[in-house]
Amino acid sequence: MIENLKLPIRLRRRSTLVCVLLLFVAVSGPPAVAQNGTVEGVIAYQADPARPWRYARYYVKQAKAGELAEAVVAIRAKPVAENDRQPQTIVIDQHNFQFTPETVVIRRGDSVKFTNADQATHNVQSSSEIATFNSNMPGGGEQIIRFDRAGGIRQPVTVGCVFHSAMRAYIFVFDHPWYQLTAADGRFRLAEVPPGEYELEITHPAGELRTRKRITIKPGEVTQIDIRLTADDKR
Repeated sequence: MIENLKLPIRLRRRSTLVCVLLLFVAVSGPPAVAQNGTVEGVIAYQADPARPWRYARYYVKQAKAGELAEAVVAIRAKPVAENDRQPQTIVIDQHNFQFTPETVVIRRGDSVKFTNADQATHNVQSSSEIATFNSNMPGGGEQIIRFDRAGGIRQPVTVGCVFHSAMRAYIFVFDHPWYQLTAADGRFRLAEVPPGEYELEITHPAGELRTRKRITIKPGEVTQIDIRLTADDKR
């Protein structure tokens, strides 16, 4: 303190101000960071006897509650760069003349490895704006396709087999991390969503169902929303 008194008045004031600022930071800590939020819920299908859905038995696992499997759920958001993210590879097999799984959701930059567990020769082909490919696959063969463009929930890549026209697969490519495919219980959970107003979009490509709902994500809170699709939601 005695040494400090020997300083000019202007320097003593500056020194005192620095000490006060340091004391304030030590007491108050770093600035608060806005917390992200979560949206979760269940996607279900409401059956209509007058307008039956012929594929319901494959995707509606519990007839009473109507939980809908393999529905795509995503928020509509701006692209998000993840430079440190490692690209992933998802496998779609061709087995018993079906693509398994039939629907996948991936991030831009990920790859899909098509395999063929059948003895018959299959084919994977798509002519979408997101990806164009056409390759024959003998039994035991495989083909890897990388997806560098995103179409989101509204522009999936539809994959077919030129030899077996009934075979279909759907690949949804996103440029942000807030998307999910529902399991047998119809549940979804999108975490770490920045606070704000969004459109939550839901689609089921096999059932040609689609709807959307406006939601609000609040900091540090879980937004619960259950959605029931009907025949009126067919696009």
